[in-house]
Parts: sequence; structure tokens; C-alpha cells
Amino acid sequence: MKITTKGVQGAVPLLNEFFSNLPRVLGAKPLDEYAANVASNMESVAPVRTGYLRSNIRSYRLDSQTVAVTSWAPYSGYVDQGTYRTAARPFFSDNTFQSTGILSMLLADAGAQYLQILINKYQSGP
Repeated sequence: MKITTKGVQGAVPLLNEFFSNLPRVLGAKPLDEYAANVASNMESVAPVRTGYLRSNIRSYRLDSQTVAVTSWAPYSGYVDQGTYRTAARPFFSDNTFQSTGILSMLLADAGAQYLQILINKYQSGP
């Protein structure tokens, strides 16, 4: 994406509008997409004996800025972290850390699109 401006007269109001409206403009979509991606990745690598663990991985919204990805299978923590009798088979912890780049990319894309809208607005006059 290439961003150009004609002078700096609108720079301060543009930045004020950008940062004050960004949470509202981004909305829930990037966070929901991130949670769905994490849950999908976990489902694809979760160990399967009966399918119960894999079928109980869920993502859901806690509030406007928080999502959760959980496995409702009561033994999922033991599978992920291992026990003194069994080796860990990480399907949960590995995916949450590997997927953080996806959230950053989704937020950056949405933010860049909104910034381009504001630049167009302030180039033609505030």
C-alpha cells in the first residue's frame, strides 16, 4: 500500500481521529478471525483417539476486547502438557503462540485501510 499526503495541515486531526476511532472501526472481526484460526489449528493437530478432545475445542467472545479458545474435554490439559506417565502432545499451547502473527496481520490490514480512508478525507479538506 502506498500512502501519500499533500502537506501536513490535516495531520494532527487525522491522527486524532484515527486513534480515537480505531477500536470502533476495527470492531470484533479481526479478533474473532484470530480466535477461529487458533481453534482450527488446534483441531487439526489435536491427537485423536476417540475424537472427543478434537470436537470440544471452541472459541468464543468474553467481552469486546477478549476472546477465549478452550478445550472442554476434561483431560485436554494432561494431553497438551503431559504427565509423569505420558509425554506431552502439545496441540493447545503451541498454537496460541504461533498464531499471534495472524492477529497482528489482521489488525494491521484493517488499520491501514482505515488510515487510507482518513488520508483521502483530509487531502480534500477536513
